Amino acid sequence: MDGHSAITRGRKFEQVRDGASAVFMREGYAAASVDEIARAANVSKATLYSYFPDKRLMFQEVLRAALDQGFREAVFRADHAAAPAKALPGVLTTLAGWLVSEPQLSLHRIVVAEATRFPEIAAAYAEAVQDHVIRPMAELIDGWIAQSKIMPHDTDQSAHQLMALISGQLLPCALLSERVPDDVRIAQVGTSTAILFLNAYAKQVA
Repeated sequence: MDGHSAITRGRKFEQVRDGASAVFMREGYAAASVDEIARAANVSKATLYSYFPDKRLMFQEVLRAALDQGFREAVFRADHAAAPAKALPGVLTTLAGWLVSEPQLSLHRIVVAEATRFPEIAAAYAEAVQDHVIRPMAELIDGWIAQSKIMPHDTDQSAHQLMALISGQLLPCALLSERVPDDVRIAQVGTSTAILFLNAYAKQVA
């Protein structure tokens, strides 16, 4: 993200960034005012500008930090030695729960909303999803293929398809109505998506 070197770091840097984050995540970029951000951070506008020369840089830093935090830990973990029918429903249920959890849901919402204005942020988000969701999912499936538990196929494509199936069932409701699916619905989506995949690719035991 551009302009990172123009940001000044100091004693109140995280305080200012956290205040800006609360406002940006709630209001979006355009509606967030510098006055409101200063109040949320409990600093003067002069202090605010001493750390961030302009609002755009402030927003970019907030989203950079949110991306780092959102993808710091593994999205899911799986026992590669376990049978796909046993492991995959849990993996996909964990992924489904992560997609609609906070702050992940707010991060997704604001990245989509500001993708045209901040394409570099959208690209960084897409790269993070590829690195932390798609690639590990493809590697998990590759391991099962190597063990002759899953039929050979394009695992990067199927990992994308699994992500799309889960997000398509959960995100529209969560993003548009702000009604977060409950645990029962999350498990239902994870399990049914796993069954769909296994019906297509699992090797049948003779």
